[in-house]
Amino acid sequence: MRSLQWGLALALVASACGDDQGDTASAGGDSETEASAGESASDSATESAGDSDSGGDASQGGDSAGQGEARCDKVDLLFVIDDSGSMEEEQDKLTAAFPDFMITADAELIKDKGVDYRVGVISVDMVGPSGQNLRGRLQHAADRLACDDVPPGRWIEAGPLGDVATQFKCVASMAGGAGLEMPLEALRASLTDRVHDAEAYNAGFLRDDALLVVMLITDEDDQSVLNVGEDWDGLVSPGPITPVPVYWDLLVKLKGGDPGKLVLIALSGAEAETCSSVDGVADPAPRVHELLELAAPNSHWGLICDDDYAAPLRAALDVIQASCDGFGD
Repeated sequence: MRSLQWGLALALVASACGDDQGDTASAGGDSETEASAGESASDSATESAGDSDSGGDASQGGDSAGQGEARCDKVDLLFVIDDSGSMEEEQDKLTAAFPDFMITADAELIKDKGVDYRVGVISVDMVGPSGQNLRGRLQHAADRLACDDVPPGRWIEAGPLGDVATQFKCVASMAGGAGLEMPLEALRASLTDRVHDAEAYNAGFLRDDALLVVMLITDEDDQSVLNVGEDWDGLVSPGPITPVPVYWDLLVKLKGGDPGKLVLIALSGAEAETCSSVDGVADPAPRVHELLELAAPNSHWGLICDDDYAAPLRAALDVIQASCDGFGD
């Protein structure tokens, strides 16, 4: 969250991991202009999604569609975390609640349903060329914290819960991101661009036969611009904000056209009101809420200003379980 002082001054798992080969302003305009922009952006995003092989090869993707009855035995959990300067408090609350979230998930989902899971972390920062903590590249190194318990690979694989929680805390504590947050564009880049570029850094994380769970954590609304260039300085919006349905359609296409294989969770501001906590405030997040509405009933929202994230993460797990129960229906 924007710290109150900053806001006043400026106007706010065993740690076996995937191996190295796996491993704003809103643009103004009338409805006609917005529709045209939406169609153009949708075409671009659809083409990008169509080129994706979901980031996995035969050994990672599991059974192809149509071979036997679909069941929820894999979950790919991707955290999209705001790394702007106002987010330290919220990241700390997230990493504090994560161990209990994993303990409950282990008892009620992983062991009970035999689910194999993995956890990835990316920032919302789309400034500059692709690199650690940038443009959707999976985070696997210490950033804000001086910690050594980083995943040896590019994401966190299922394992002893203490190891999973420790690694998550290390990589999910980030800083230095741009003030114009683009969580949806970072998500798109993570699942497409960072899979198919020369480095192919994120290749293998997303499995064709897995339930994809995306958790957005941000104290400001999404300000994504589709295909933002590497020369963007992060200070002024690089173009018209891309309609939310463009990103939703992309996610659905990445999961074979089945929205039932997607879960969207968000900890953000309310849809239309500002909220505050001890150290800061969070802006309204109508675009985040629009995405959750598109994903309903496989979605859940929690208020980022809450003092403790245990309850919203518990509720999010209920949605994940329900989605897993209905997987492939």
